[in-house]
Amino acid sequence: MKIRCSCNAIIVDQTDYLKNKGYVISDTQWFDFWDAIDAAIEKSGESKKDKEEACMQLRKLHVFKTSWECTNCGALFINGRDNELKTYAPDSKEYNGILDKI
Repeated sequence: MKIRCSCNAIIVDQTDYLKNKGYVISDTQWFDFWDAIDAAIEKSGESKKDKEEACMQLRKLHVFKTSWECTNCGALFINGRDNELKTYAPDSKEYNGILDKI
């Protein structure tokens, strides 16, 4: 995937472990996510099939929105509900590394 930023920089997403790519979760889905993790952990004493099903249920939640930060101007792109990118720009117009490790 390639995203052209309004500053004309190109954001390339063709591999894993990108410092400018991350995932956003809303507060309304945060607790559902942790409840699903708890349910998967509780299956630890059950069959392998049950454990796999619990893990698949976590993946099916789709609670995270993919996001990318432009390393040139700091614009943040978030994959919206309609699967179109929504853009947010920092006042500083600089790359802030907000999706990189803390």
